[in-house]
Amino acid sequence: MQSIVENFINAKNILNNSFNCDEDYFIKPLINQKWTIKDNNGVFFLTYLDENENVKDCVIVKKNNKPMIYKKQGYTMVIGIECVKLAFILNNDKNF
Repeated sequence: MQSIVENFINAKNILNNSFNCDEDYFIKPLINQKWTIKDNNGVFFLTYLDENENVKDCVIVKKNNKPMIYKKQGYTMVIGIECVKLAFILNNDKNF
């Protein structure tokens, strides 16, 4: 009998293969949420409503200068970054 982890890995591989996407990503199913994609001067954003109708935005990742948006059989898979905050510590003497 397969474990829950093996079932998850197999399902994730099938999903990635069906979208011709061979990278490894955390998958967040939003199939019941309303959503849109916005292009802001070449920077793409996925905006969707969460289960409480709150607006959520995430940046869509680009590969070879193209947004990673995959469409297949009535569904769209978007590779994006959500809730990641980075603090950049910079040396002021290195400003150009």
